[in-house]
Amino acid sequence: MRFSGHRVLITGAGAGIGRLMAERMAGRGAEVIVTARRIDAAREVVKHIVNAGGTAHAYTLDVGKIGSIATLRDKIHEEVGPLTMLINNAGVVFGGEFEKVSLDQHLQTFKVNSEGLMACTHAFLDDLIQAPRGHLVNIASASAFIGLPYGSSYAASKWAVVGFSESLRLELAERGLRNVKVTTVCPSYIATGMFKGVKTPLFSPMLTPDKVVSSILKGIATGEPFVIEPPMARSVELLKGVLPRRLWDQVAKYTGVSTSMYSWKGKRD
Repeated sequence: MRFSGHRVLITGAGAGIGRLMAERMAGRGAEVIVTARRIDAAREVVKHIVNAGGTAHAYTLDVGKIGSIATLRDKIHEEVGPLTMLINNAGVVFGGEFEKVSLDQHLQTFKVNSEGLMACTHAFLDDLIQAPRGHLVNIASASAFIGLPYGSSYAASKWAVVGFSESLRLELAERGLRNVKVTTVCPSYIATGMFKGVKTPLFSPMLTPDKVVSSILKGIATGEPFVIEPPMARSVELLKGVLPRRLWDQVAKYTGVSTSMYSWKGKRD
């Protein structure tokens, strides 16, 4: 698959699957705009891409600082040009018993995962609409389909992403803007360090960044509305819909879905 002709902005691209997507897409012909909270991280990714023969640009962006997003858009328009693709990848997670996680951390989760994602989309959607082939990619989570004890605000923020993405996808179609595709990505736990300590559910091994990115790029290339990994996660909505609530709760507990975040050991600051 090639992405020649695309100018792609990826948030949270200084590490993890964001960095890997930037490198893969640049290697397949895209011009990539790498954004990260730390400019040195973004520049390191750009250096790697340029050394490999690709085209990339580095910018600082903390999507939790909503007021800075429109300013960055104007700067990118002036220095690089309009986008054809936006990949909202930046995200944070805090785990633990709800009342023992600080309110600031719960609110930060929504600020980055939901509000920042919508603000970036609002800032750049006109670019995608004007592009011959515009594409919006929102990274959600498999937790958007279930309740996630010990990760309640994280799951809720990702539920919001799915609801927003699906609503916007249908709105664009209703408006006749079929040149803009919307892809929502819902992976289970990924081995990037973000979910250090979690005990993955039964039949749902820890995903590798390589596997997830390969699925995302394939989904983008084919215009899929959803990319869900692993395959087992695709059955969750069906099971929830057909099983009585009490039985589903028991299944979730038995398979480890309800307890997977209990042992989360990520950073809390």
